[in-house]
Amino acid sequence: MQPSSSSSSAHPPDHPNSKPPAPPAPAMGYPANPAPNGNPSAYFAAAPPAAAAANGSAPASFGVAYPYPAPPHHHHPPPHHHYPYPPPPPTHHHYAAHPPPPPTCLRRLLAAVVGAFLLLGAATFIVWLLLRPRAPAFSLTSLALSRVAYSPANSSLSASFDAALLAANPNAKLSVAYFSPLASVSFAPSSPLAVASLAPFGQGPGNTTTIAFRLVVEDAYVGPDDAAALKTGAGGAVDVEVRLMAVAVFDRGGWRTRRRVMRVMCDGVKVVFRGKNSTEAAFDGPPRRCDVVL
Repeated sequence: MQPSSSSSSAHPPDHPNSKPPAPPAPAMGYPANPAPNGNPSAYFAAAPPAAAAANGSAPASFGVAYPYPAPPHHHHPPPHHHYPYPPPPPTHHHYAAHPPPPPTCLRRLLAAVVGAFLLLGAATFIVWLLLRPRAPAFSLTSLALSRVAYSPANSSLSASFDAALLAANPNAKLSVAYFSPLASVSFAPSSPLAVASLAPFGQGPGNTTTIAFRLVVEDAYVGPDDAAALKTGAGGAVDVEVRLMAVAVFDRGGWRTRRRVMRVMCDGVKVVFRGKNSTEAAFDGPPRRCDVVL
């Protein structure tokens, strides 16, 4: 195999007086080999073009020209950029640990308790809709004053009030019980003259009961407006208020309502003295309907 013409032209002859050929111009391309003299700025093509080798001639310089110098053969990583401040630390996502779920038995117990409360509330509401508790009705059937004694010197009154109330339970399926009943009497609109505690009582469904009680007044102060009809020998009439307060509970077998405060107000009852110098007065008329607040 004969050497190509490119090899004879690329190497200088062995004659001592011959001048070495000038090195070819640096190639503007890639790939390239560094210059023999170690100059890193000069590059030479690795092999002649194929067309020159076929013709048997080698140009003084050959290569592919680019508008910028070809990069070196050995690639080096780009230098690190230096910032005036340190780079931000890597971001680590911290997730809060979820608490372990409650045990299955505890969840079942809570569900059972909540379900029991819901069922109890629904049952109570259904029973209340079916029974519909209604407030009892009260009427004043009689009211009499006896032993009336009024002292103008100190505006004091001593008397006995005998009253009777008719209580009717309008509920056909519910019983009602009255606890801690308290009765009072007064001249409108003054403060109570006498207060007395009554015995507890009850009523069955559709029952009607008469409640009779006596209130005794001993040396109670009476204002000048209310004392006009109480003076000895004056006669006339006086307005009296009768009140009753109790705690009512409706009952149907094993079902009971909560305790409710009941107030019965029989206001504006006119009591007329029987005549002059009379110490007795009475309410004359049909039963007087009283207001009930429950």
